[in-house]
Amino acid sequence: MNELPLFALTATLTALVSGNNLSASVGTLVGSRVTSERTGALVGALGFSLGLVLEGNRLNVAAKSLLPNSAYYSFVSLLVALLLFLGALLVRSPLSLTMALVGVAVGISERVHYHFDHGFLVHTVIAWVLAPVLGALVSYFANLTILSSQVVNPWSALLRYKLLLLFGSFFTSFTLGANTFGLIASIAGFNTVTMVVMVLSIFVGSLFLSSGILKRVGSEMYLLRYSNALVSLFTSSALVEAATLLGLPLSNTQTLTASVFGAGLSYRFKAIALRPFVITASTWLVAPLLGFLLGYLA
Repeated sequence: MNELPLFALTATLTALVSGNNLSASVGTLVGSRVTSERTGALVGALGFSLGLVLEGNRLNVAAKSLLPNSAYYSFVSLLVALLLFLGALLVRSPLSLTMALVGVAVGISERVHYHFDHGFLVHTVIAWVLAPVLGALVSYFANLTILSSQVVNPWSALLRYKLLLLFGSFFTSFTLGANTFGLIASIAGFNTVTMVVMVLSIFVGSLFLSSGILKRVGSEMYLLRYSNALVSLFTSSALVEAATLLGLPLSNTQTLTASVFGAGLSYRFKAIALRPFVITASTWLVAPLLGFLLGYLA
């Protein structure tokens, strides 16, 4: 198969995913008004790119375990993922590419009777179940600890929160780049040309395709104090980084949303709007199932 269509598809999907998933990494940064939308987008794009280049190859095991080693099936799986993301953009919903792409890969493998690694799939699903639970619990107790501590100099503490929030957003972007974009690169073929194409597409998507979703998640969903945002980002990042080191695909959107929810529970007021939270949480089930169905029918 000619590699040019695969590169073009990879570039298109990467740009769309960058714009659609930027909210999972810098939505709290922008929503808390620490930076402008443009600065937040640049922070996210840089983190995505470095994560992809430095750790993205760890997701090779996922691609090899779930999908036949074929340029044709790689193209089909990315094409189905692209169609799913176009639908997500139309409804302006932060759909998880990671979960959808795993579903697509398994659906294709089932259709062609490929003996994929069932054990790896089981481990991945277990991670999907445990990660949001751990994220919510850790964020809840960590935020309670912060709330119970006395602040001697509130202005100094505020500055530290802002700096840590900036670093946390970058680290979240880094882990998303390593895991989500690493999975795309591993399916497309992890090589120098793929890396260059994807990094360029990351910046295009982050700067020009993120405004609608970033505004929605930043202003409607993550109604956070600095401590909430900080705890949520670091909890989510730690979970995704651990999954990346194990070669397991894990959604940043899933872990961050659960972490924000846990941090919000530690307050008496509602720190997360119910409707957008329900919409996002529903994609955790819809994305892999719809991906599997479309992958099987492709």
